[in-house]
Amino acid sequence: MNFTTFPRIAQVPAALPVLALIACSQGGSSSPVPANPEATVISFLSAVRAQNMNDMAALWGSSAGPAADRLDSQTLEQRLTVMRIYLEHEEYTIVPRPSDVIVELEAGEQAVFVRLVRKGCTPVVPFILAPYRGGWLVRNIDLERAGNPARRCQP
Repeated sequence: MNFTTFPRIAQVPAALPVLALIACSQGGSSSPVPANPEATVISFLSAVRAQNMNDMAALWGSSAGPAADRLDSQTLEQRLTVMRIYLEHEEYTIVPRPSDVIVELEAGEQAVFVRLVRKGCTPVVPFILAPYRGGWLVRNIDLERAGNPARRCQP
């Protein structure tokens, strides 16, 4: 299972401190999601850079909605932390799909490819986005392509 893929089975959340923070920061209503896939990725990577777990949680999910609405707080925090660590970057660029990258999309989904710059490494990482309420949520990120942030670049 890809760690960042939102699970297809919805889970009923218990008392969620992370969700409470998100709800408070949004005034108790869900904030609008970015209108295009690239804007969603830009917002998500800005949240990664700022280490803003609330914004990351609001932008990660599926066509059924943000993951924060379905995952328990511990699982949500663990997954977002791993994504944040693997996606830490000095800068990034949205690029065309590399010819050596194959992505599987479900109906209505789109892919955005990002070249991260991190400690001299420049991996291209695919982001899969799902449509949600007139906007887009990050459904999956191929963290394996980002490379292990604790290791040197692989040629």
